[in-house]
Amino acid sequence: MVRLIIPPPRVRQSARTALQGWLALRLLLAFLCGSAPAQEGHEPLDPVKLKRLPLDQLLETEITSVSRRVEPLKRAPSAIDVVTDEDIRRTGANNLQDALRLATGLHVAQVDGHDWAISARGFNTTTSNKMQVLMDGRNLYTPLYSGVFWDVQHTFMPDVEQIEVIRGPGATLWGANAVNGVINIRSKSARDTQGWLLQGGAGNVEQGFGGVRYGGKIGDTFYRVYATTLNRADMSRERGGNARDAYSLTQAGFRTDTDLSAGDLLTFQGDMYTGRFGQLVANDVEASGGNLLARWTRTLSADSSLMLQGYYDRTHRLVPGTFEEVRNNYDLEFQHSFTVNDAHDIVWGLNFRASQDEISNLGPGLAFLPAAETLYLISGYIQDDFHVIPNLLTVTLGTKLEHNSFSGFEYQPSLRFALTPTPNQTFWGAVSRSVRTPSRIDQDLFAPNPAFAAPTTLQGTRAYQSEVLLAYELGYRARPLSNVTTDLALFYHDFSHVRSIEPIGAGPTLTFGNLLEGEVYGAEFEAKWQATRWWRVEGGYTVMRTHLRTDAGSRDTRGGTVEGNDPNNIFVLRSLWDLPGDFELDATFRYVGALPRPQTPAYSTLDLRLGWEPKPGLELAIVGRNLLDAKHPEYRTTTVSREVGRSVYFMFTCRF
Repeated sequence: MVRLIIPPPRVRQSARTALQGWLALRLLLAFLCGSAPAQEGHEPLDPVKLKRLPLDQLLETEITSVSRRVEPLKRAPSAIDVVTDEDIRRTGANNLQDALRLATGLHVAQVDGHDWAISARGFNTTTSNKMQVLMDGRNLYTPLYSGVFWDVQHTFMPDVEQIEVIRGPGATLWGANAVNGVINIRSKSARDTQGWLLQGGAGNVEQGFGGVRYGGKIGDTFYRVYATTLNRADMSRERGGNARDAYSLTQAGFRTDTDLSAGDLLTFQGDMYTGRFGQLVANDVEASGGNLLARWTRTLSADSSLMLQGYYDRTHRLVPGTFEEVRNNYDLEFQHSFTVNDAHDIVWGLNFRASQDEISNLGPGLAFLPAAETLYLISGYIQDDFHVIPNLLTVTLGTKLEHNSFSGFEYQPSLRFALTPTPNQTFWGAVSRSVRTPSRIDQDLFAPNPAFAAPTTLQGTRAYQSEVLLAYELGYRARPLSNVTTDLALFYHDFSHVRSIEPIGAGPTLTFGNLLEGEVYGAEFEAKWQATRWWRVEGGYTVMRTHLRTDAGSRDTRGGTVEGNDPNNIFVLRSLWDLPGDFELDATFRYVGALPRPQTPAYSTLDLRLGWEPKPGLELAIVGRNLLDAKHPEYRTTTVSREVGRSVYFMFTCRF
């Protein structure tokens, strides 16, 4: 008898191979995530518990950025977005810039593979200079151009506790350059990051990212160490071709939190990074740096505390053929908060900062002269929250006084009120003055580089002074239903002494002046609806208008068009859906209006995330971004514009 042996179809072999691979992957992850012994004091984070918090508890989210003390979000007399660690997890964001897109009033535009334009309430450019950005109390601002090099701002994303984005002035407490807003990034304490955490992923654009963190405890000291890396593919040019702007950054760091006594906490943390960023017609930009920060806080009583903080921050940036900068920042700050007669919550502080740079002017394009400079900032602030009628009316009055190397003495006062007629309603308003102080670009830039004997066409001037904002704001925050919250802010920003470009005499050389003025006004609305226990919907809409004009005596022919490129409308809608079987389906739709100059078309995007938690401590997700079209520009430049393409990546997170 002859038996016919029929081989199984190839498709079955492929399916069996795939199934075997999947089972092997699950076994590996199960081994990694489930077999390690528990650490002392280890309490793994449980995102499932957090995501099922009712909406009213989420509204009790505590913030610190508005008053430099802990207060509930719903009573804060300011326009503010709060991006929690759960928000970041539910979008699958693997970098800070994508996490900032969750702040509905913030305009976040990717310019190329590594550069971003980020601002609130206007004046957004690749060198935006009216937002103050901090990470764990460390100022990320560079005096080179009064902005932030976003390409080196990274951290291990699961360690981010919360990002608070103040829309509008915050200069009274956070100092100069907090003109249009403050971005305050806070990481989790070492106590809350115990045990192992692995995260990784890859896709067609995000070509490999991930990190590892371990937290433990020695005596009264909790600690964690981490390392993370992010690699992104080249973008494409709008008119075709490879933009050659790939991005690669690796960072490592640590944090310790020590309970010195019942009321004393000592925090010590630091980071080191190195990265390379591609350029279209030159060698890669190279960047590296590191920082060390120490902070001591003492709780004197339930209403009184002290804080002393110091940090050192070193940055290095080489732009081949243009310039190389080494900068060392030293910062020391003291803060004291206390209560008087249960009617006044007072916070005051002092700050000293020195920033020392050495710049090598490498090419014919531009030069910073002098090539080495040390800049100083000395400041003090005080603010009083006066509870005029307890639980009904609070008036906040404060100011910051500072002296800086660029413009000398500056003052930045504010007056705010918060009216809470019911526990679920808060009316607030504010009048504030803030300044954008000059930078090295404003005062020390020469183009082309005089060393190459070419005639100067643009040069900075030491006569350049601070830009000034007088801001008026009104807001209303409410919970009209037990499962609905709303937040409305109206603003009118009156700018003066804004940067203009003026000719020197009758010659062709241009310089910077302070002969622009204008208004930016608009409204920001946000609502959250907990439709069911397993489905939440959030949305935000921002409408804004900008009008800039030259002062009498100005000969600026550009009329401020180079100072910002902003959309009139931004609309964001999010849906967070908990599915059976520990699956999650999250969607974010975003509409951004057209940018005027350089003209950039309006665009709409859809991001999707499908997550699954097959067992406690293990999370798998597939994330799709920009799914509505193949690619589009988010921010055109005057030279070569890039397009943000559709992307998909897989990621896993494993805690044990």
